Order: sequence, then structure tokens, then C-alpha cells
Amino acid sequence: DLQDYHQYGALAGLELQKYIEQKVFIAGGGITQQAPAQRMTDFINKKVSDTLPNTSYIPGIVSAPLHDILPKFLSERLIIGLTDFGKKMNGYLTESANIIAVESRTSSPVKIPRDKDSLMHTQIKNLYPCGEGAGYAGGIVSAAVDGQNVAQAIFAKN
Repeated sequence: DLQDYHQYGALAGLELQKYIEQKVFIAGGGITQQAPAQRMTDFINKKVSDTLPNTSYIPGIVSAPLHDILPKFLSERLIIGLTDFGKKMNGYLTESANIIAVESRTSSPVKIPRDKDSLMHTQIKNLYPCGEGAGYAGGIVSAAVDGQNVAQAIFAKN
């Protein structure tokens, strides 16, 4: 997925994120902070939405072809995933739902290396990369669990 960014090495994911954020920023109207959006059914059918359902996002949303704005490898997989989930959950696929781009600032795109058994950094003794910022969690709960695992690893070492 990141072949176009291989020259950035371990930071390839950040460059992809930057590229997507720039395209979305422009599609949303720039400094207005409106978010580009598309009805879920229109996204799946690769059609620009004529109208959009209301949203709680205060700066507002603007109709945009997210299926073209997002990189093809990403939009195609999202379409497959949404369609598949819609087959499993009756009523999930609806024109009443918005796809809004893009929340891209969650987990760390870079993973700090650590030994799978000791959870210690692979090169720096007594350094224990942990949680979301180190690339080992994706949110509050998983970061807490990772923190517990690291604490237990440190306790077991002593």
C-alpha cells in the first residue's frame, strides 16, 4: 500500500497521511474546516451526493467525491467492507448515513521496536515502549491493557 512512499522509510505512513489530509482539506473548502462528505450509498456506487443528511459536525460538511479523493486502494477496500457488512447487518447500508473524511490523527503511525517476550526495546536496555504513542495500542482501553502488560513484564524481570 505504501510503495509510492517507500523513499520515506519508516515514515511512509506519515507521508501518506499528509497526502490524504491535504486532499481532504482542499475538498472541504480549505480554512472553512468543513469536512468533505458523501452519502454511504453514493460512496459505494461512486456517485457524488446531491444532498447530505444533517450532521452534528459544527463547521459543517460539503458534498465531495470521497471515492476519488481517497487513494484507490483505500476507497476500494472501504467499499468492499461496507458492502460486506451491509449484507450481514440488515439496514446498515442506508442513504441516511454520511461518510465523512477524514479522521487521521489517532494511533502512532510509527511502531517503536520491542522484544515480544520482555517488551523491552530491542536495543535500549530498560526502555519499555508502551501504548498508543509507541504504536502498540489504538485507543484508551488497548493502551491501558498494554500498560498493564508492560508493568507485569517489568515486575517479572525484577
